[in-house]
Amino acid sequence: MTPRRRHGTLRLTRCLAAGLIVFICLPRTPLSPSRADSVSLPIVRIDAREYVSLHDLVAALRIDTSFDIITQRGKLYRDSRVAVYQVGFAVALANGALVRAAYPVTRKNGEVLIPEALFRGMFSRLYPDRDITRAESAFTVTRPRDGTPRDRTKPDDRDRVDPADRRKDRIGFIVVDAGHGGHDPGAIGRGRIKEKTITLKVARALERHLRAQLPGVTVIMTRTGDSFIELGRRTEIANRQLKSNTNGIFVSIHVNASIARRIAGFETYFLSQNPTNEEARTTAALENNVVILEDRSRRKSYNDVEYVEALMLTTQIQKESALLSKTILREMKATMRPARPRGVKKADFFVLRGALMPATLVEIGYITNAGEAQQLTRPEYQRRVAAGIGNGVIEFIKKYNTMIKIK
Repeated sequence: MTPRRRHGTLRLTRCLAAGLIVFICLPRTPLSPSRADSVSLPIVRIDAREYVSLHDLVAALRIDTSFDIITQRGKLYRDSRVAVYQVGFAVALANGALVRAAYPVTRKNGEVLIPEALFRGMFSRLYPDRDITRAESAFTVTRPRDGTPRDRTKPDDRDRVDPADRRKDRIGFIVVDAGHGGHDPGAIGRGRIKEKTITLKVARALERHLRAQLPGVTVIMTRTGDSFIELGRRTEIANRQLKSNTNGIFVSIHVNASIARRIAGFETYFLSQNPTNEEARTTAALENNVVILEDRSRRKSYNDVEYVEALMLTTQIQKESALLSKTILREMKATMRPARPRGVKKADFFVLRGALMPATLVEIGYITNAGEAQQLTRPEYQRRVAAGIGNGVIEFIKKYNTMIKIK
């Protein structure tokens, strides 16, 4: 076959493949609330759980959608509004708000199924100008006949809750993240002391402290041995625990490093794309360098600006993370004297980017400072560090559980 004919055949094959994909992705039903007064969405029941099929949702509402088969993350778009969901998660982002369900998004026979509660929450934020009601086997989406959008600032009977229940979702779990691990040693100090070893020992001590002090709260470790875990996977472990009426805390433990060996002390961080100062930017850059050790196919997710901004929705999460960081620093100051607190700072840490809950990164000391590095290797000092962090978490939970939820 000549090069010209081979090129033409290849181009024809690509066109046919593209056409096949478009054909397969066409909606099954051409209904749209913009063209009809109402549309119906069947309820799918699996093991006593209720879902709405993404395929039915897209077909009925003619809403734009995308789905990443690698990350299992999908988005729904309507004008300037966007909703983000992920298979295996019982929480979604919808137009700048978190919505939750009691069970996660799932896939069955290749079809994405969205829990009934997530569907309601996502729909109300993507379609504030539509009403939704449900019967035994289907949801009905309608437009007000006079064309006037429903006033969603006035809750109907479905939205009303008892004032006694208008509190924040209780903290039901704490994820303790020991930084680095496996073929990622983290920072290395004198005597070949490795950050990954210190962080794991402190994380284990923190786990024991929290389990003893908070028997009703689940404590989850991102790693319990010398294993490598990608940064995005760490917050994914935490986010998978989120569900209706259950929130969590994410605490990532690290040891700092500097070319100036005299620098010592501990500090806490919360997520922000605007670092406190150049030193905070440098610290984040050092921790973020871990991505060079990760699978290249996943690394692109750190550059998904749209998704990152959606996850940072979060003036509320950011405020809670700042309070968590401040409370932990204060309690560490009480248990770690004479070690010096270096303050609460903010920076763009990849390991915090995906957290849909109050999250902090704790730099427990400088491995490049000879005196501090020696302290950090001692079990008694590690327990003091863990107690400071743990007491900070406990104090934060007390404050968090007294905050009144305004929705």
